[in-house]
Amino acid sequence: MKSPSAAAALNQVDDASGVIGVVDRHRRLLSILVGVVLVVFAGVLLGSGGFYTSLVEDILIYAIAAMGLDFLGGYGGLVSLGQAGFIGLGAYGIAVPEAHGFGPWTSIGIALVVVAATAAVTGIVAIRVTGISFVIITLAIGQILWGLAYRWVSLSGGDNGLVISGFPKLGPLDLTNPQVLAFVILAVFVVVALVLRTLVSSPFGLSMLGIRSNEQRLRTLGYRTGLHRYLAYIIASIVGGVAGILYAFSNNLISPTTMDFSHNGIITLMAVLGGLRSLWGPVLGALIITLIQQELSIYVSRWQMLMGAVFVVVVVFTPDGLWGLMRQGTAALRRRRARAGPGDAARPDAAGTEAGTGQSSATESSESGVR
Repeated sequence: MKSPSAAAALNQVDDASGVIGVVDRHRRLLSILVGVVLVVFAGVLLGSGGFYTSLVEDILIYAIAAMGLDFLGGYGGLVSLGQAGFIGLGAYGIAVPEAHGFGPWTSIGIALVVVAATAAVTGIVAIRVTGISFVIITLAIGQILWGLAYRWVSLSGGDNGLVISGFPKLGPLDLTNPQVLAFVILAVFVVVALVLRTLVSSPFGLSMLGIRSNEQRLRTLGYRTGLHRYLAYIIASIVGGVAGILYAFSNNLISPTTMDFSHNGIITLMAVLGGLRSLWGPVLGALIITLIQQELSIYVSRWQMLMGAVFVVVVVFTPDGLWGLMRQGTAALRRRRARAGPGDAARPDAAGTEAGTGQSSATESSESGVR
């Protein structure tokens, strides 16, 4: 017979397995529901005004940049250390034209064109290599962009930066209103997430996964793997530029510190900490890193050391990041459910068999005693 503790543990496994079974059957619906709940929650915080509005805006902007990096690194296998350079490029693409008399919408168009053109030119060099060489080249590209912003004082304002003087209007929506701007940032975040999700699920995204796993095999099958990497690099850079445009309007100022080496490392940290090859992982990483920077730093003077320790622990014990850890936990419960399923069905028969066996043994023992 099973002990009460073993039975209780088995019941807990059954409960967890039942929950996982429901999740498996309605995974897509639950994903949409969770996404809607998170967007509504973010909207409530954005509508509250004050510090929390600024905090959520920063999280959303850096999450956009980290998702772009994850698209390139998680699905294409090309981890970049130059994403902050394209954030700064997008922000300067707004500030410089406005300083020369262009309107906000024209400045947005100029910023997107400049980001796309820069990515197209630098990508020709960057995608020729992979692995650590690609990391070094993208780091060099990011440092070149930072150096131009820091030294080209007549254009960028140097260390003082440039102030954003105009905000676009979209019909009745005026982005000079902080709450309207906050909800526009949320809307752009949702659109970028949906676009990247569509790309990941498309044949292009699947081919990127194949290139990441075995590029030589796809090249043998006739895929133009270099072109795939090149397009993925441009897409990731444009996503970083979009984050930079939002950053400029959110902060009303852009300076070279936005695109320095530390910010490149922070964005990479967000993607790796949350988990590569998962668009929601970088969002989780952006949430954690931003909270550490802006909330925990108030109470802990050595918050950088704590953030580094968290990163080391995650990389060593959960290489797939925090989102990957959640996936592994769900997969473990699913496997346990698969193992427990047949046993649950056979448990009454097994119990009856055990009881019958016990009765037979007792009868045989009593007969032996009589004999």
